[in-house]
Amino acid sequence: MLTHPRFSRVVDARCADYQVPLDPARPDGKKIRLHVAVVPATGKSPRPDPLFFFAGGPGQSAVEAALPMWPLFREVLKHRDLVLIDQRGTGKSTPLGCKADEEIELASDDETLARRTRECLERQKVDVRFFTSRQAVADVEFVRQALDYEQINVMGVSYGTRVAQLVLREYPQQVRGIVLDGVLPPALVLGPEFADNLAASLQKLFFHCAADAACRKAFPRLEQDWQTYLALPLEERRPVKLRHPRTGEMLELEASRQALDMAVRLLSYSSDTRALLPLVIHEAASGNWQPLLSQALQVAASLEGNLAEGMHNSVVCAEDVPYYKEIPEDDHRVLGRMMRQLQLICRFWPRGESFADVHRPLQSDTPALLLSGELDPVTPVAYGEEALKQFSRGWHLVVPGQGHNVSPRGCVPELVADFLDTLELDEEKAACVQRMPRLPFFIDALGPGA
Repeated sequence: MLTHPRFSRVVDARCADYQVPLDPARPDGKKIRLHVAVVPATGKSPRPDPLFFFAGGPGQSAVEAALPMWPLFREVLKHRDLVLIDQRGTGKSTPLGCKADEEIELASDDETLARRTRECLERQKVDVRFFTSRQAVADVEFVRQALDYEQINVMGVSYGTRVAQLVLREYPQQVRGIVLDGVLPPALVLGPEFADNLAASLQKLFFHCAADAACRKAFPRLEQDWQTYLALPLEERRPVKLRHPRTGEMLELEASRQALDMAVRLLSYSSDTRALLPLVIHEAASGNWQPLLSQALQVAASLEGNLAEGMHNSVVCAEDVPYYKEIPEDDHRVLGRMMRQLQLICRFWPRGESFADVHRPLQSDTPALLLSGELDPVTPVAYGEEALKQFSRGWHLVVPGQGHNVSPRGCVPELVADFLDTLELDEEKAACVQRMPRLPFFIDALGPGA
């Protein structure tokens, strides 16, 4: 049975725990727990090829990520089973979790980051080197065989698109079709382009606000507000009193701009939360940090327990940070010091055992549907275009007005389900994405203007 603390929906599923080798190269060695949930197809004549779904992060549980995406999976389940593997290190699959502390998150600095990383590593009871995409791909093939599926379809979101492409690359005969949402091209190294991508997405936000009469009137100097915000010293600390947005508890915190940056970054992911950004940016630039800090607390609470920080470290310290060619000087942009911070984490976190050629693109005639949000701040449209070059039978659908993870939105679930049935994109039907609405900008705390 699948449940989620923020959703009332309950879904019947067949759940099982398998014992798999910690190191697939040593099948008789130490075993770890791998948690799998299978949601049976709801139709009378289900197809024999299920959909295997891989979550993002890295560090998200596929089982926990499924319910927020139910508009998509409800359509898929009409014709085929849904298989959810908590990737090793996440969810209930030998999780590599770290102790959460909201106050630390709101006042993070390099010293705190180093201490948190060392403490997180000390908490782990297994060798963290074997929690990369390489072992995850081997686990997928193990589950396919255990469940007796001849062929499967694979789908990934964000980092999960890396796993999906690696599954196709390593086991091409077993994959019937592939869907990628928020695409990471294989050659891409995570980190160097984070700040640039977010800045480009925010520039589009400012353009859309200027084109909206109510937003333009409320925030006539929004781009100047943003420059004022970026001029705030990164290490500045301010004592702030505010009520926790979920518990109502009055908090007295010492917060830094890095806490505000976390909120800006994650609010930019969704078209719904992007609607808040002009208001909270304007308030922060005017000296009122409370609205953005409230959002930072909200984000921290929503992420608590949903992202296995240790598994995230195992992946990026094996598959991304070692490939950094140079570390630029810190700048005042949001995520302007991300590469150096990831490098700092990896000084303490052991480098894992991943594919030596993890960034090698594939060439495939497997039908592929790639999805991108026009405003995605982390996996922009250009990434989808680059990844499309790998597929001789591929389609890239760009959804206007949307951010990261578009597959559950509007008419996209039906398009994905149809693609899995036919292995083609009905481009005439796909025009429906042009009619998807965008949430109006918040003008004040009461919401959008009249």
